[in-house]
Amino acid sequence: MTPPESRSVRRRNLREDVADRLRNDILTGRLTPGKRIDQDQLAAELGVSQLPVREALIQLDQEGLVETIARRGSYVPQLTPEDIADQYRIFGLVSGLACARAAENLSDEQLTQLREVNDQLATATDTAEQERLNFEFHRIINLAGSSRRLLSTLRLLARSLPANYYDFAHGWQTAACAEHEIILRALEARDGDGAQRAMVSHLSDGGRHAVSQLTELGYFSNNQ
Repeated sequence: MTPPESRSVRRRNLREDVADRLRNDILTGRLTPGKRIDQDQLAAELGVSQLPVREALIQLDQEGLVETIARRGSYVPQLTPEDIADQYRIFGLVSGLACARAAENLSDEQLTQLREVNDQLATATDTAEQERLNFEFHRIINLAGSSRRLLSTLRLLARSLPANYYDFAHGWQTAACAEHEIILRALEARDGDGAQRAMVSHLSDGGRHAVSQLTELGYFSNNQ
């Protein structure tokens, strides 16, 4: 028989899987504003019971990405460009704090590793590999510059961004590598303030790309 704590962990992981799927679909425009979320269909598509779906919807309602109306169900709210941009701005502010600290803490070996990762990202053609390398670049910085509390906050905020960013924001790879280079130069110079500003700017730019892509898809057209 599965111990109670194991069942709890398993259910929590399923909830996060469902929440990640919905969050990504909402933030990339696959689920448009006003769309009712069919819990039965979603559970069937993901091969899970209704419980993790309901738990995920509660979580996303608390994040402001889902609106639940009693006896009517859960809907995608009318998000504005500012809502999307703020997701990235907030993430950028916290990441910037970690980056400033990383400027003091990163070893020479880690700085070399960062440059190698960014060089690989510049030439990667597979979107999954691009995503992995981008994640690794930021992971190295965050681990070097974060307290336990700050790292926990970064992980939470990261879930609010589209997971398949390189599929979603076409042409962002070149811009990301150039912005990473600015961050790298500040880190190599042990310039905490400069590294912080570069990281905040980098992730804010990501928000502008996301808003631009969603606007092209007509995502905000029903907000009038």
